[in-house]
Amino acid sequence: MKTINLIVISLFISLLAGCSKMSNHHNHQSQAHDVAWFKTHQKILMQTLTQCSNNPAKYRNHPECINAQQAANDIVAGDPVPLPANMAHPKE
Repeated sequence: MKTINLIVISLFISLLAGCSKMSNHHNHQSQAHDVAWFKTHQKILMQTLTQCSNNPAKYRNHPECINAQQAANDIVAGDPVPLPANMAHPKE
């Protein structure tokens, strides 16, 4: 009986630990910084770009890497200028 209790308690603790890791991973993904934030925090932008480029297989589609890359592109190329209203949707 004691062995069964020990096994049940061990499984319960393992389950809680697994759920905790999944919750932390989900929170990290939902708190990705946007492009504008990266433009004003360029030191962190560079750190993020370095991390993303060191392991592209892992971080290729990570929102933080995508936003950091877009911010870097905007900084290098300059912010895009909006098109005039009559050019935004040309008539066919």
